[in-house]
Amino acid sequence: MMLKILIIDDDILTRKGIQTLMPWKEHQMTIVGEASNGKEALAFLESHPDIDLALVDLDMPIMGGAAFIEAASERYPNLSYVVLTVHTEFEYVQQILRLGAIDYISKTQFDQENFDQILNRIQAGISKKTSLSKSLSDWRLRQILTNEIYALISIDQDKSTGLHQFFEENQIAPSDRYEYQENIWIFQSDHTRFLFPDPFHDTMLLSISGVYEMTYSSLGKSLNQYLKNQFFYDYRPLQEINHINAFELCENTLISDDATFEFMKQEWTSLNWIHENELFDRFRVNLKNCHLKPSQLYHFLLNLEMLWNSSYREVTGESIPLPASFANWFEVEEWLTELYERAQFFRTDLKYSNDVTKQIFNAKVYIDQNYASTLDATEIARNAGMSYSYFSRCFHDIIGQSFSDYCTTIRLEHAKDLLSKTNKSIQAIAISIGYQDEKYFSRLFKKSTGKSPSEFRKCY
Repeated sequence: MMLKILIIDDDILTRKGIQTLMPWKEHQMTIVGEASNGKEALAFLESHPDIDLALVDLDMPIMGGAAFIEAASERYPNLSYVVLTVHTEFEYVQQILRLGAIDYISKTQFDQENFDQILNRIQAGISKKTSLSKSLSDWRLRQILTNEIYALISIDQDKSTGLHQFFEENQIAPSDRYEYQENIWIFQSDHTRFLFPDPFHDTMLLSISGVYEMTYSSLGKSLNQYLKNQFFYDYRPLQEINHINAFELCENTLISDDATFEFMKQEWTSLNWIHENELFDRFRVNLKNCHLKPSQLYHFLLNLEMLWNSSYREVTGESIPLPASFANWFEVEEWLTELYERAQFFRTDLKYSNDVTKQIFNAKVYIDQNYASTLDATEIARNAGMSYSYFSRCFHDIIGQSFSDYCTTIRLEHAKDLLSKTNKSIQAIAISIGYQDEKYFSRLFKKSTGKSPSEFRKCY
């Protein structure tokens, strides 16, 4: 029987080359369709669900190859994937295989490779996957006849060595454990305590109740959903058993109330939590309970990092960078706590009360956000419940500049950014940062930088 092939690549020349150059018929294969991105490919599969193999490029517009493989894997479990790539580095190839691909074809070596060898390799990969799926289907369809069962799940598929070591140390026989996918194992055991390898990071041991008469397949799907949606927030770097009911694995805990999320963002960006421990703890719990997607959470934290550094870097003399990624909520909490504790360390050096410090920083944030408006120190002092003279003294001592000098500094920093990155006229820039008089703005700018706005722009 001929294997049916779908080619997915945004480069039409690549698609045509693959179709015409490779001896498909000699290897019992036939091209039945092509698509220029993952979205088109999913639409094609809806009317052609019997496709055996997708040749897919990773870098495509609209929907890339990785997103396509993830979406198609859930809908078409029998579909195999071969990735088309210009990369051949070991780490990249490992990443491709972790996506679920059975092989890859290097575009840069396309003309040099033996086409028969490529297709033989693909056939072997499909045969291996088919054989494995057949052997797994028996246990996947079996019912679980106990009310409680264990599962090991890991966010990192490279931790498979640690998982096998766990089974060996706890004498869990191969016949008692089942690999649902590379990072999800289901097993039965009479143990109530377990030995854990060291290290054993990014992995959780779950004791799952309420599984009686569930099939291993349905439990595995629930665990996969748990891994995607809840693992990030539930994980703790503790070697312990985590108890959970089967129905909790699929709970949709992602926030759906946009108004609640917007209110929470305003709470955090106010920076009031820096001055009150109870407020910080409450905001931290609320943020966790929102269960944002990790990508959405990271974007939120990136904005918080920029706000914190813009507010505190000048007065503390240091900035706090956001890590490149967070593997779990525990790491997020550590970073948020560092923000809070750095601010507390700075405040202990000040002679002013917590309330006064809070009011001064609120004033600073107001200036940072409203630098283009008229800024009246008397009015801001009155809103802070302070006299003008006391407010001015506190502002200078805490921020390190007088109110007037700080307003000028902030405005000129924005002017530098606009001069170096836009083609706006100098008059327009002056007005946009709060100065109606272009000449006055130019004098201030030259006094601060040693260059006129025009001379400064020429440097960029």
